[in-house]
Amino acid sequence: MSEAVARARSAKTSMYRTLVVDAAERLFASRGYERTKIQDIAADSGLSLGTLYSVFDGKADILEAIHDERLGELFLLVSKAMASDDRAAERLLRGNRLFIRWLTEHPDFLRIHLGNSAWASNPKAVSEGRVEAWHRGIELIAAVIRRAMDEGDAFEGDPVLSARLMVAMQQVFMSAWVESGMQQDAEALSNRIEEQIGRSLLRS
Repeated sequence: MSEAVARARSAKTSMYRTLVVDAAERLFASRGYERTKIQDIAADSGLSLGTLYSVFDGKADILEAIHDERLGELFLLVSKAMASDDRAAERLLRGNRLFIRWLTEHPDFLRIHLGNSAWASNPKAVSEGRVEAWHRGIELIAAVIRRAMDEGDAFEGDPVLSARLMVAMQQVFMSAWVESGMQQDAEALSNRIEEQIGRSLLRS
């Protein structure tokens, strides 16, 4: 196989994966995972069932791909925002604002993510990739909180537990936002969550 042919096939496979992931994300969010059939995903993506199975083993594989792609994108965004020379408390709140804004801009993934598990709990019965993503996220937040404690801006305590408390608060507010029809804009929602984080974790 020539290099040009290999590149063309790789590009085609990547396009198929994108079409399937986008279609499945919409359907899982609107119908739920259990009620969505693999045939529905193929039809919504515009691909034949055979083509879908050429890039994914089944529904569970597609769900994992959704999480891998979206959580990877989200982690990269937030980790960059929290990496600066600013005081840790400022970086923590900046990361929260970006996290909330991203989720409000991706409501289909948010619905799926809310339905999977408690964000503050170590996920069970899921792929190693999702477990690793959870640990990476908690460790990132905990490291910034630990620094905020050292700087005197956060209450003393276990930074990992504080990180888990923070994501639990985010989940509660995001769940309420979805249930209320997603009317509040991202900035106002971020401000509400930031106030709660401030009261619970920060000294000022």
